Amino acid sequence: MSFEHAFVEQAEYLESEIFSSWHASHPDEDAILRKLCHGGAKLISGPRGCGKTTLLLQAYNSMLGDGTAAFPIYVNYKRSLSLEPLYKSNTDGTFWFNQWIIVKIYQGIYESLKRLQLQLQFKLSIDEKSATKLASMLEMSKFDNNFDLTLSIPSLEDDIQEILTKTGRSRCVILLDDAAHAFSPDQQRDFFDFFRQVKSKTISPKAAIYPGVTTYSPNFHIGHDAELIDVLIKPDSKEYLDFMKSILSARFSDGIQDSIESNPQAVELLCYASFGIPRALLNMLQVLIESESNDVGDAVLQIDLSKNSVIKAIKQHYQNTRKIFTSLAAKLPVYKKFIETGDEILKNSITLIKEYNKSKAASKQSVSIAIADSDLSVELLRVFSFFQYAGLCIPKSETISRGEKGKFQLYAIHYSGLIDSNALIGARSINMQSYVEAFSTRDPHEFTRTKPAPLFNNEEYSAVFALSLPPCSACNTPRAFEEAKFCVKCGSPLSTPSTYQDLLNRDIQDLPLTVSRIRKIKEQSAIRKVRDILLDHEHAELLKVDRIGPFWAAKIMRLAEEFVE
Repeated sequence: MSFEHAFVEQAEYLESEIFSSWHASHPDEDAILRKLCHGGAKLISGPRGCGKTTLLLQAYNSMLGDGTAAFPIYVNYKRSLSLEPLYKSNTDGTFWFNQWIIVKIYQGIYESLKRLQLQLQFKLSIDEKSATKLASMLEMSKFDNNFDLTLSIPSLEDDIQEILTKTGRSRCVILLDDAAHAFSPDQQRDFFDFFRQVKSKTISPKAAIYPGVTTYSPNFHIGHDAELIDVLIKPDSKEYLDFMKSILSARFSDGIQDSIESNPQAVELLCYASFGIPRALLNMLQVLIESESNDVGDAVLQIDLSKNSVIKAIKQHYQNTRKIFTSLAAKLPVYKKFIETGDEILKNSITLIKEYNKSKAASKQSVSIAIADSDLSVELLRVFSFFQYAGLCIPKSETISRGEKGKFQLYAIHYSGLIDSNALIGARSINMQSYVEAFSTRDPHEFTRTKPAPLFNNEEYSAVFALSLPPCSACNTPRAFEEAKFCVKCGSPLSTPSTYQDLLNRDIQDLPLTVSRIRKIKEQSAIRKVRDILLDHEHAELLKVDRIGPFWAAKIMRLAEEFVE
């Protein structure tokens, strides 16, 4: 196996055998898996890359191996945004989206039956071939009114109950991955209506969601309809470093391990810079590892853990993480101004933290900003929720009380952003040992208090948090409010452009790739837009580019797919 496979960071792309051998246990894994494998509706929440899919697949494999447990179904809904154009056309978007939700579950049922080597003596409501055809058709934003089959929740429940009876299993657990990744409020509303309706004594839905961008239906209530489980491993927890290092031990050979173990400060700084995201750690290490051939032609891995290389990798990672945040302007166009303001809030937060930390000991460094509860407007909370989705901040679960000064909400800012701006210690250059000491020994009661206004340069709320509503397509008159159906001037019906189509037509510079790589792709291939990558059959265009082989071509394809998901 080539060394590049060690950097496949998304669990759904790993074969089952590799997934098991490379698995590193989450500190709370036993408790989380119990909740995922047993009854009751659960939502696991965390930013992109924190390990939600890994936990779902771990639960899935566990149930497959236990013949007396639940019948598990794993479904990945990452293509959900591709159905968004159906909501913009004259078709019944809700109907076809619900058909897609259900048919994907049937695909999961057939996969589980194969994995369990079970042959049913009865027919399900839809056969496997038809399920594949219908799912593919809808993912191309197409529909067929002549399709002579309508799937429903009652028919799904009946089929599942029959499977449970025939297989001797007491319940069914449906693991719904990337369930609320689509940025269409209509789709999220319809999904959570389905989630609530399918829940029963024998069917336990579990879904992976994202903090900040998930919109629940009016009838869905956290705590009542489902328990929320936060699976992000906080970088200030006592188990953090051991867990991140265990990922490296599981994935890399002895040769690489020797280099890692001989450079503990560099590795620990990379662990802290990943800010609780295992995927981020793997991405940074990939930048630092190169493959060379020895005298007999065998591949030899070498890792560069010098200070300059490590800091460069961390800085690049921070810029890529910021791109995830700024890309929300395309995925949530109505909040474009919020995203632009958020970028300023992020920069100013780091500047304030840097000023606070000057001349303080390593144990007295701040990594957080604190804002009084009374100062947190709905608009500001929305921006920080977007930060959570991108993984740029972690809110403290409890508020901090300062007596008469009131209660404060703390937001830890991404450690790679603090490293990028040299916001700790106060020295002219970054000392890896000092930074590791500051992250590992700092006093949690050290934080940077601020009022909201300095975070967005004291500009007016109405200006920095204005909604970017699309104007009337007939007369170009601005919309009166977000839910307006007709133009206040000419009376024309108001339509909303397709977010999915807009994402397809975005320049590849919006992808989390380096500037030099984007430049080379444009210079040496015909690729200009995200859709060009998705249509690049067998990576023919990408493979024309210098230093892009099969591994990187596949990775760039996945980045493009993630961008439009």
